Amino acid sequence: MNDDIKIENGLGFRFNPENGKLLAIVTHCNDKIELTSSLVKQRLRQENLSYLFIHEYQIFELVRRYKNATDSTFELEIGEQRNASCEILISRDEMKAYLTLTPNFGGKAVTLGELETLLQAKGIIFGIVPTEEIEAVLERGEVTHFVIAQGQEPVSGEDTQFKAIVETVRERKPFINEDGSVDYRELGDIVTVHKGDLLCERIPAVAGQDGRNILGQMISPTNGREIAFSVDKSSVYINPENSNQLLASITGQPIPVENGVMVSPVLTLEKVDLETGNIRFDGTIIIKGDVIESMKVYALIDIIIEGNVINSKVECMGNLVVKGGVTGNSQLIAGGEVSVKGGVQGYQEVEETKNSSAKIIAYHSVSVGFAENFTIEANLDIVVEKYAMNSQLSAKNKIVSGRKNSGKKSSLIGGETWATSLVRATIIGSEIGIKTRVLVGVDPFIKKRTDEIKQQLEIIQKEQQDIHKSLEFAEHHPRKINAEMIKRLHYTLEHLQFDVDAYQAEYKELLANMTSIENPKVIADRGVYIGAEIKINNIQWRAQENRGKSIFTLEKREIVINNR
Repeated sequence: MNDDIKIENGLGFRFNPENGKLLAIVTHCNDKIELTSSLVKQRLRQENLSYLFIHEYQIFELVRRYKNATDSTFELEIGEQRNASCEILISRDEMKAYLTLTPNFGGKAVTLGELETLLQAKGIIFGIVPTEEIEAVLERGEVTHFVIAQGQEPVSGEDTQFKAIVETVRERKPFINEDGSVDYRELGDIVTVHKGDLLCERIPAVAGQDGRNILGQMISPTNGREIAFSVDKSSVYINPENSNQLLASITGQPIPVENGVMVSPVLTLEKVDLETGNIRFDGTIIIKGDVIESMKVYALIDIIIEGNVINSKVECMGNLVVKGGVTGNSQLIAGGEVSVKGGVQGYQEVEETKNSSAKIIAYHSVSVGFAENFTIEANLDIVVEKYAMNSQLSAKNKIVSGRKNSGKKSSLIGGETWATSLVRATIIGSEIGIKTRVLVGVDPFIKKRTDEIKQQLEIIQKEQQDIHKSLEFAEHHPRKINAEMIKRLHYTLEHLQFDVDAYQAEYKELLANMTSIENPKVIADRGVYIGAEIKINNIQWRAQENRGKSIFTLEKREIVINNR
């Protein structure tokens, strides 16, 4: 046994620099310890041998044989000196090279020159990482799957792109009010374009860019395709000054199509409910189903509803057609005619129906199948096919009710019917004597507006009196009302007087237009029941008994009744 080998507790180590092997020496001793792999590694560190590559499985073998050794002496190879090594793998597509670097254990490190030689041997000439990064990896001494070279992918060209300038589909979200509450029916407007609006731009195709792999070989790209506009000549046209722009030729809803946009003047919906939200469109709307409760629909032209309107508001500037019925506190407003094939039925109110919000307002004529608990106002005529019950009917020209009634069915029951020139019904009133008012001879809208103005003037007059009392009190008790309050009272009084002047001017103009027409008439084709009230130019007649066919006219400020 060499003298330079340090033996403790029967265990020592010897490194042979010639062959680079590390041996463990076990000798007989009387002071053996409970040897473990940790203690073996600790001894190696103490003797400055831990820099060598240690075979873990041989350490466990050493511990086992040490424990079982008696008088024998043995040597066991447990480690060795190793040089660093490196390996470069190229990916199948030859676009990447991966470096694996194993550390040295008492041997030689891999040099930059050796690594560069290996790259050249592999044919890698493009996309090699900077020398600084390679040196940093070599300094670390160990790395796995490090990308040492990467090719440049070819860039594919782009086909012609079509960029919509207007929103064709707008994300419609519930509206959040200022108080934080959410209106789930108000989802925003339907997108509308007008003639001459820019709809879509065509972006020409773009050529691709070549790529290169790590071996320096070129890779060809895929070039973009040139695609022309898909043009629906009835609704769009190509800008004569810019062939890459598509313009609208009509007003309507922009609809995306392949390679362009078309414009539809008609918005067609299956129904209107919480899913669609309230609808506003600058064209014509066709609804194939119902307008569900509490929704709103607005169109700049016409609206056609093939189903029902349930407790909702529908408004358009053209004609409005409902092929089903209208129920609840619905409101129909049209700049043209209104037609409801199935009739209108509002909620029955405890108070008189004039407090109900269920109404139809038309700036032309109105036609309904029947009317119950509804307010109908027409700038021309109102036609009720069957009957009107507990409703408020007002027309600037004439009202006809009950054309399709037969026998003794009443066509005006309760409520108030008011036309300027003619009211004609099969039977007015009911057998049980419900109060039914019929008025002709005066424009109902002018009369109602003058009554509203009178009411507003009375309210203003009361406010003015209250302010004058406050100012008089301030004059006698100057310390109890400050100057700022007096200034505000005078300001309010001044503005109230402006309102009075405006109302009085309007009132005067309305009176000038409120002229009695010639020969206003009320015609009951089959009869009049007790409870009916007929009023012609403010001259009133009440039915004291049931009557047959009656024609009511005015002669010398008296109502005259004829039967033919």
